[in-house]
Amino acid sequence: MNRRSVGLGGALAGLAAAAWLAVASTRVREDLPGELVGKRNPLVGPEAVAAGARVFHEHCASCHGDAADGLGPAADGLVPPPADFTGGAVLVRHSDAYLYWRISAGKPGTAMPSFHGTLGETERWQVVGYLRSLAPPVRR
Repeated sequence: MNRRSVGLGGALAGLAAAAWLAVASTRVREDLPGELVGKRNPLVGPEAVAAGARVFHEHCASCHGDAADGLGPAADGLVPPPADFTGGAVLVRHSDAYLYWRISAGKPGTAMPSFHGTLGETERWQVVGYLRSLAPPVRR
């Protein structure tokens, strides 16, 4: 290994650290119920993601779109519009616990309803897993 390759590796590591800091600084404050603070999705793996995709398409796609881009047939005229999960910006800013809570409780001031009585806990976590599969991985 020569000095040039070490310098390039250091530069790449610096860029990666800068990218992580940029992502981390975009996180928003999440006022969560105490039981959800720090909680991560307990369901991982392709089976959970596939199940989450099915739940999403059945219960969420009418507003969020089949492609999860916020352009579902029921989205027209909603203010604010449904979240677009395809670019990763929403997913980068929020923890698993926050996504789960929003699916569970809804979001005041928006058309996002509560799915607490409609979807079981497992189904809500599966949807979180599916949403995470739509964006590049980020440390959460």
